[in-house]
Amino acid sequence: RDFQMVTPSASFSAALVVEDFPSLERDDKMEMPPDKHREVFDLAQCGARAFRERRFDEAISFYSKAHNLRSGDPIILSNRSSAFCLISQVLRERSAADSEYQPLNGLDPTTHAELALKDAEKVVTTHGNSPRPYLLKAYALILLERYQEARESLLAGLQVDPLSHILQTCLSDLDRSTNAAARARCPRLDRTDDFECTLCFKLLFEPVTTPCGHTFCRSCLHQAMDHGELSKY
Repeated sequence: RDFQMVTPSASFSAALVVEDFPSLERDDKMEMPPDKHREVFDLAQCGARAFRERRFDEAISFYSKAHNLRSGDPIILSNRSSAFCLISQVLRERSAADSEYQPLNGLDPTTHAELALKDAEKVVTTHGNSPRPYLLKAYALILLERYQEARESLLAGLQVDPLSHILQTCLSDLDRSTNAAARARCPRLDRTDDFECTLCFKLLFEPVTTPCGHTFCRSCLHQAMDHGELSKY
């Protein structure tokens, strides 16, 4: 690539912490039969364990099975989104040597980020009353290099929770990173001989080009003509 890629800052780590699925005793709503709740709980626990051990593929598998039993659950979707994000980032940061000798099976980093975004957007739509889904959505969008949309996600989260320190910090970090990347992309005008007067050896000032194609500072040219120094050019 010919530009600097922006990566999620360490501030986003709060969004990637696994949230535990409530046990039967802690579930006040009791929206599932006890047997089904225990099955979902066990799958979510296995997913959390795999996640914390950085076995993200396994974590996604467990969370997907739990999601099949309890579709749309914000904890399951958020945790799966986190796992997709981290796999995407790991794949992006792997060296060419690691990719060759320790190949990873599965999807490419862009597809993982797209799946993370899809899960995060579902949670924003149905349970967008806390900072975490907005952070996850922004994280996935940064991995997809959609920085303006990531910024908009953080701003949307601040509308829900204007005092959220983590959202404010992530927004500040993102702005700083994108501004630095933009400056890195701006071409610099390097000084070359094309912009140098061959009489004073400085940057051309009020350049004048002679019929033979040479360019000098106007004042240098006049001085050289007065002293008859142009014959060598």
